[in-house]
Amino acid sequence: MEKIVINKEACIGCGLCVNNLPEYLVFDEMGHAESVGKELKPEDKNLALESVDNCPVQAVLIEEE
Repeated sequence: MEKIVINKEACIGCGLCVNNLPEYLVFDEMGHAESVGKELKPEDKNLALESVDNCPVQAVLIEEE
């Protein structure tokens, strides 16, 4: 099972990932991205990979659990 994970120390809150993946990511109280812990659906994998590639600080990761 794959999930989207955010490196909270690296995140600058630009919002690209939250806008692309609102089903999986939200903003926390500090304005940084936060995973809702939902399993990544196969049909959303390409969009998730795009978010990984486009994060300006490489804070978006996909991890296998």
